[in-house]
Amino acid sequence: MSRAHVIFKKNIQEAKQLSALHNYLSEHIQVPMSHDDILRAQLVNCVSAFDKLIHDLILDGVTDMYLGNKPHTPKYLNEVLPLNVFMRMQAATIPPPEYYFREAMLTKLKTISYQDPSKVADGLSYIWSEGHKWVKIAQVMGTTDDLVKTRLRLIAIRRNSIVHEADLDPVTHQRLNIDIQTVTESSDFLEECGDAIDGLIP
Repeated sequence: MSRAHVIFKKNIQEAKQLSALHNYLSEHIQVPMSHDDILRAQLVNCVSAFDKLIHDLILDGVTDMYLGNKPHTPKYLNEVLPLNVFMRMQAATIPPPEYYFREAMLTKLKTISYQDPSKVADGLSYIWSEGHKWVKIAQVMGTTDDLVKTRLRLIAIRRNSIVHEADLDPVTHQRLNIDIQTVTESSDFLEECGDAIDGLIP
């Protein structure tokens, strides 16, 4: 299990515990408001855990390539770094050159969200040369690539609705319904998808 995967499992398990909190409050605490925002938080946090997993896998992978511990991929070899980063890497002793390389890659990657299937596949190309990534991932998950990509895309859309639009219907301006079964299934799907990806990365 990779370092990135250990962190992912911890993050997603903590997020999934929110459903238990939702159940407890719904059963024992009667207040004139819904506890459903806890479920929204769980979904958002699970997507964030998945997003971070992809970021960490890429960052650790390209650092290993820089150090010569992994074969280079075409996307890695075509990556462009600013000249000032290159000069710092050339002159580095303490901290070592890989520190500045990793820092430069982190700066680049942190502007990208790895939630949409196409972006996930593109990001993974830094560290995985497989041409049919979602087919391989779906095979591990026991389903088809179209179903996996569609479900991941829908989860990302709902996450964006919660984060950017207060989870309101654009016509009625009423809160969209959310239920524990849907959130649990989405959380489990993200965990299974993350597990499959980690297991396939060379």
